[in-house]
Amino acid sequence: MYSTDMKEIQTEQELQEVLALCYRILGTDNTGLYDYDAWHKRLIEGTQPLVYAVKDGEIVSAVLGRAENKDSLVIGFVACHEDYRRQGITRELLGYFEDLARKKGFRYITLGSKEDSFYEKCGYQVIFQVHDQNIFQKFL
Repeated sequence: MYSTDMKEIQTEQELQEVLALCYRILGTDNTGLYDYDAWHKRLIEGTQPLVYAVKDGEIVSAVLGRAENKDSLVIGFVACHEDYRRQGITRELLGYFEDLARKKGFRYITLGSKEDSFYEKCGYQVIFQVHDQNIFQKFL
């Protein structure tokens, strides 16, 4: 069994490769808050966790956050390569993301998803629904 490395995005090259995975899985209609320029600005600021997992030399999962304010972090993207799903990689990566968020001073994380069980298993609770999507939150 090969190990999975959890990493924080440090370079523009890493950001481009991680976003390529995210856009392929989640779609390319990512304007405004979720376009390349917005993520690049967050990378330069260095205050928001942008993390990914590597297995067998390949980027297989990503969790990217954006600050809403000094206490609140919003998860913009959670993506996992189809061949690596249901192996616990993204769950482990989400834990790594949460640890970094805590160290960076964030108090809670919010995200929107149509997927229920994964986030509930990771300790997130539905706080409301909007546009057929559950809004989850977890206090750090």
